[in-house]
Amino acid sequence: MNNQEKVQMLLIYGRCNRNSRQSAKMYAEQYPGRYHPPHTLFIKIEKLLINHGAFSVKGVRNQQIRQNNINDDVELQVLAYIRLNPRSSVRHVGREVGISFGLVHKILKKHKLHPYKPELVQHL
Repeated sequence: MNNQEKVQMLLIYGRCNRNSRQSAKMYAEQYPGRYHPPHTLFIKIEKLLINHGAFSVKGVRNQQIRQNNINDDVELQVLAYIRLNPRSSVRHVGREVGISFGLVHKILKKHKLHPYKPELVQHL
């Protein structure tokens, strides 16, 4: 659904005095060849415009921005962290250093280290 269709939906929603069910019926009558959205989409579009000023909110929410490039400093940080905390998970190392756990895997693979935690099953 493109922005032009969303604008038309919002105009119909206004004509129907913000009645979403009536708006959905009117939209289906006016545009029979188009996708007929559920009535809740009219409310959602209005809230997005009021809260964010756009029809959709793109981006990552509640996550820190991580760098995607691996440089020598990042490699040294990862290797030093693993040297000091060998039982740390790959995800934990990634959060601490500020990179994704996939990049931590790449660094470990590059240095021929294994991203698993050894666990003794039998005592010899």
